[in-house]
Amino acid sequence: MFEYLKGRVPKSIDADSYRQFAVMAAIIQVDGEPHIVFEKRAGGLKRQPGEICLPGGARDGEEAAEDNAVRETMEELKVNREQIHVIAQMDTLLTAYDNEVSVFLCELTDYQMTFSEAEVAEVFTVPLAFFMETEPEIYVNTVKLITPEDFPYDKVPGGRQYHWRDGHKNVYFYYYEDRVIWGMTAYIMHGIVKTLRSEAGTVL
Repeated sequence: MFEYLKGRVPKSIDADSYRQFAVMAAIIQVDGEPHIVFEKRAGGLKRQPGEICLPGGARDGEEAAEDNAVRETMEELKVNREQIHVIAQMDTLLTAYDNEVSVFLCELTDYQMTFSEAEVAEVFTVPLAFFMETEPEIYVNTVKLITPEDFPYDKVPGGRQYHWRDGHKNVYFYYYEDRVIWGMTAYIMHGIVKTLRSEAGTVL
């Protein structure tokens, strides 16, 4: 009975309700030292203009997460597929605003700091060692549940006095030279650092 469930890979119960995105932490060698490539988003974009981010964006139809990350990197950094050497998929970020962000680490070869001016204002790099050696500044946001006007409180023990729990989410800030790397991008970099530190024998 239920043999069809054997070998099933578990996922989030509400996975289908998340909007899917993927980002790429692209490593290039600068004077023999691994650096991460960052973008400053173009000022004309509707979402988060002028903010610092990693190459990435929304999933296109049924494409795989890795294909998503690779495609966005090619489009935004104006590179060829042959320049992108995926190292591994890192941990996935599930946000409080219903986004699922798949994170990948790659080595980018022969990169000439090119970018799509339609999406990117500029690109720059930060040594990976900076993130490995620097603890971010941390603030804690509170996430509150707000029920709709027609919520059926008459069916809930305690009614309108029901005790909803607040959620709490860390917001990280990294300060590198005159750059402020914060929000989801800093959260992803903090996660990458945790993975690199925990995986014995990681060599870049």
